[in-house]
Amino acid sequence: MKPFSMKPPISMHWASLNLRQAWMLVISALALELPIRWIVRPDMASLIPGNPWFNLPLRIAIETGMILVFIAVPLLTKAPLPAVGIPRRRWTRWEWGALAIIGGVELVVVIILAGNRWPRIWAGGLMGEGLLWAFSEFLFGCNQETGFRGMMMTGWLRIAGWKWAFALNTLLFLIGPLHGPGLVEWIGKNPIAAAGYAVGVIVHGVAFSWLRHRTDNVILCAVLHGIINGFMNGSGLTLRANSSY
Repeated sequence: MKPFSMKPPISMHWASLNLRQAWMLVISALALELPIRWIVRPDMASLIPGNPWFNLPLRIAIETGMILVFIAVPLLTKAPLPAVGIPRRRWTRWEWGALAIIGGVELVVVIILAGNRWPRIWAGGLMGEGLLWAFSEFLFGCNQETGFRGMMMTGWLRIAGWKWAFALNTLLFLIGPLHGPGLVEWIGKNPIAAAGYAVGVIVHGVAFSWLRHRTDNVILCAVLHGIINGFMNGSGLTLRANSSY
């Protein structure tokens, strides 16, 4: 089990699960990531003022709740938390290095794509609100990982092995509520842009699946995903909430 790496995973706690626990994690994740998230988390294009879900306290409460579900489901199935990627150990140098390098690259991408937003937020006196939106979107990035790379991928790893886990996890990440509506919209407007969008989501899904498998640490994946979502989406939603800026 050495996908894209000559080194074995740091640990393989998912292997300790029985099949009942694994299926319960997959089913719970599918319920969370398909019908529930479809309702409570509109696509970014639809998350605009006037939408009942466009509410900062509500967004923080929902995203926090989804993270708590990630902790509650393993406890209810009596699955040990390390099995779903919550390590009870010190992080290795490899993990800290991945956090520093990948996080640094993400910050560069954020500055390139959304760096101009934050001076506008500062100039408008909206920094406090902006940081709260960034926090809510950081949590959103985190619970994408706890759902997809935590519960769902953990179950697939135990049931079907890493190849199917990578494939199924990434496919649902692409066509589910997180990215599916945006992809359909782009196909209608600009097929070339839609293809680029799909490739980006697939690369992201495979990369984070590999990172989860390599480190057995979903918390690392969650923080990295949260960084880019927090600063990009958070700044965009702040400006939407205050359209005069």
